[in-house]
Amino acid sequence: MNEFGTTSDQSVRFDSAPVVDETAGNEQHSIQTYVSDMLALERHIAQPLKRQLDMQDTAKYGGALTVISQLQSLCASHVTALEQCLEQLGGHAASPVKSAWSSLLGAGAAAIDSARKTKVSKNLRDDYTALSLASISYTMLYATSAGLGDATVGDLAKRHLADYARIVMQINQVIPDVVLQELRDDGETVQTGAAELIRQTTNEVWKTQADVTH
Repeated sequence: MNEFGTTSDQSVRFDSAPVVDETAGNEQHSIQTYVSDMLALERHIAQPLKRQLDMQDTAKYGGALTVISQLQSLCASHVTALEQCLEQLGGHAASPVKSAWSSLLGAGAAAIDSARKTKVSKNLRDDYTALSLASISYTMLYATSAGLGDATVGDLAKRHLADYARIVMQINQVIPDVVLQELRDDGETVQTGAAELIRQTTNEVWKTQADVTH
């Protein structure tokens, strides 16, 4: 079962096409559409977080509990900000049922077996996947708003992108400990110092590739 929910509606579209003022210019329409899409995505990201926090397994991993709690708080604030932004733009939120995000996020976790003992690491993986989608989507919203001269929406996109970039980096730091502890809980022998080695290695990979692309 997907963490983020699925839909049987066959009319899912990949442009949420919010209802907009027909007299508005193309620029306004484009920004309204992107903001409406982001609102739908943020609402989908929020859906599984309370359940994740309520899981007894989550409480056993302090790092995971902290990062999911922070994500839930940020997601709620993002939803509120996007609702206010969309209202100011004169647009309307897309139907949750028809939003493409339910389909996209539905496919990512379809193969997860809920009976496995790696529930917490899988939850973090799903959250990471959703945040990656949100990050590139906020980058697109920022590009659109900057290109069309809407500084207010551009600032919102930058703030939300920064929030999720921070959470993604936190998940990268937390996930080694969670995976290794789940292995121990499953009776496996784990190498001493493995978590720190994994963090150092993955941090170096990200740093090296960031340097290459600049």
